[in-house]
Amino acid sequence: MIGAAAFDIGFMVVSGHPPWMRVSAARQACLLRLFEMPEAARRPLWKRNFAPENRHLYRGWFPLESSPARNREGYEIGPDILRSLPADGDILNETTPLPPAGTVPDDWAAVARGYFADMETLGGAILDALSRCLDIDPAIFRDAFRDGISTLRLLHYPGETAPASADDVANRFVEIDGARVEQTARPHVDSGLLTILAQCGVGGLQALARDGSWCDVPVCDDGFAVNFGGLMELWTGGRIRATRHRVLGRGRTRHSIPFFFEPRPSTRIGPLPIAGAAAFTPFLYGDHLWSLTTRFPENFGLGPLRPPREPETLAAVPRLS
Repeated sequence: MIGAAAFDIGFMVVSGHPPWMRVSAARQACLLRLFEMPEAARRPLWKRNFAPENRHLYRGWFPLESSPARNREGYEIGPDILRSLPADGDILNETTPLPPAGTVPDDWAAVARGYFADMETLGGAILDALSRCLDIDPAIFRDAFRDGISTLRLLHYPGETAPASADDVANRFVEIDGARVEQTARPHVDSGLLTILAQCGVGGLQALARDGSWCDVPVCDDGFAVNFGGLMELWTGGRIRATRHRVLGRGRTRHSIPFFFEPRPSTRIGPLPIAGAAAFTPFLYGDHLWSLTTRFPENFGLGPLRPPREPETLAAVPRLS
């Protein structure tokens, strides 16, 4: 069933995870208490793009001010919540600035640690299933994602956003059934490999079907929406589909928790042993990730801070859908 969804539409909802996994709705609610922090306590967590006095660049908080629409803010947690990272100076191995004691529940960090670990377990199970469907050695994915640099992102979409203005983002509003609706996340394909999303009780996420229609992704209290990114489509020779999706605002506050399952920066992405898969020049995952993540508003201007380790191979990466 996982293979059928991956090969047909590239989007699915999975439910019924084992009860021992530390990913329940109660734990999600605990993590989202972050957005109840006093305003004064938030600024030290902001990325340097929004608070020049802070040192952290890649991990941390991007505030509502990161977009003229003021329709999204988020906080990004790296694997250092769970394990030590290499002290190699790579900005992709930056540690996460954590909320100070007293500003979030006492068990917040422990909940984040358990949630991150079990998202890696869930991601590994999905990749194992895909390995069987693709008839490739499961060690290929397992080795690539061992000690990866996955990102656990907490997102808050406020019910009230900024009015339209001259410097607004393009295509912020669309007309649906005669009504003007805000796209709090415009149509896009995730740039990476695998995203596991908790919708936290409120819908709004839509996926683009083959016939060009937008489909609501069901909200499942005991499950996750899963989609595959453009890099996974490239890596598997097009067998796995990367699907465009968007988030619609409905005038109410919405939270979600996506987990972006990512390999090590040094992982070499090259053609998999899949019959008929197109050849491409292998490249380093870290180079690919940095070239794309620095196009987003929360990371504007950071590109020169991490020159590609292999610029000649990065330049040969095919354009992702």
